[in-house]
Amino acid sequence: MPRSSILVMLLALGMAPVVAQPGRGLPLSAGQSILEADAVLLSSGWRPHPLGPAQPMDQERAGVPLTSLSACSGTGAGFCRFDYRRNGRQLSVVTIPAPTTPSSGERIGGVVERWWVETVASSKP
Repeated sequence: MPRSSILVMLLALGMAPVVAQPGRGLPLSAGQSILEADAVLLSSGWRPHPLGPAQPMDQERAGVPLTSLSACSGTGAGFCRFDYRRNGRQLSVVTIPAPTTPSSGERIGGVVERWWVETVASSKP
């Protein structure tokens, strides 16, 4: 089905398409610890904006006490999602478990695997 037909079908059903973009120009890199990514994002003006309160099991799986945590999957892969917002845009960062635990015993949580940015519709009338 052509892309334009899908868009027309979504609009006819009253469903606005989500405008998602790869996170180009963001200070993130695959393999970066989520703690480092969080610090860089906060200093760049992004603010934690989780989809809802994280469940205790999600907080345990994430391994770090970040307020941007939205959820973690219940699978063995242990993917976690952290969300931020800035200037009408929502940034979602997905982590995977760190390949090794530091010998210092320091908790680093997961490492960044991928991320994307979505335009957030204004809630103002």
